Amino acid sequence: MPAVNLQFLRKHVKIYAMFEWKGIRAAGAVFDLDGTLIDSMEIWREIDEEFFAKRGMAVPEGYQDNIAHLGFRDVAAYTVGNFLPAEREEDVIAEWNEMCRRKYGNKGSGKYFKEGAAGLLHALHARGVKMCVATASSPELFLPLLREGGVYGLFDGFVTVDDVRKNKSFPDIFLRAAQILGLPPQACVAFEDSLIALRAAKAAGLSAIAVHDPSAEKYEAGLREAADAYVFTFSDILNDLDKPLI
Repeated sequence: MPAVNLQFLRKHVKIYAMFEWKGIRAAGAVFDLDGTLIDSMEIWREIDEEFFAKRGMAVPEGYQDNIAHLGFRDVAAYTVGNFLPAEREEDVIAEWNEMCRRKYGNKGSGKYFKEGAAGLLHALHARGVKMCVATASSPELFLPLLREGGVYGLFDGFVTVDDVRKNKSFPDIFLRAAQILGLPPQACVAFEDSLIALRAAKAAGLSAIAVHDPSAEKYEAGLREAADAYVFTFSDILNDLDKPLI
């Protein structure tokens, strides 16, 4: 990738910017879902425990860290290949989908949104910032949750790892998100809790804000180093948005 001319970039992005925070200027925002917009790690811990317990197993050590940036199909391939060689990936995916639907699809699932997340989405939409979800989850899971949380209509589009056929360790999903928003990647900011995905967003040319999640605390130093900014709660950004924008 060619070196980025930061002076040119700052001037170029300023033309687009409707969001400015901690020196980051953007007209588009790309949001991860699990661990970023929603506090879903406890849900997934429960699912993993139930799934492996049915097979008389404990959750393998390091399992959640190893699958955090992968989509369902890649997770199924990893799980079957390493722990359940007698099972079929398609059956594992179907079982997970059913377990997830029970968790995500329930009325009241909007409670899983992190502090200030819905408020920030509404505030950015009101400012004309284009927004996209870029996730390793699947639409049948995240769309009901976004509707239940009252934020579905705020987004200009959605993209999954299945759509680009590469997981979030690659920049493809972030490039597709920028394309959906009709903006150059340099005019967009990604919100991520995963270090691997955040680095991929940066490789794609986006600015990146690391979002604190308890499940990723051991990666906090790396996240702070790789990101353009680090935020504990979305309320911290909301408070700053009360200040004059561009």
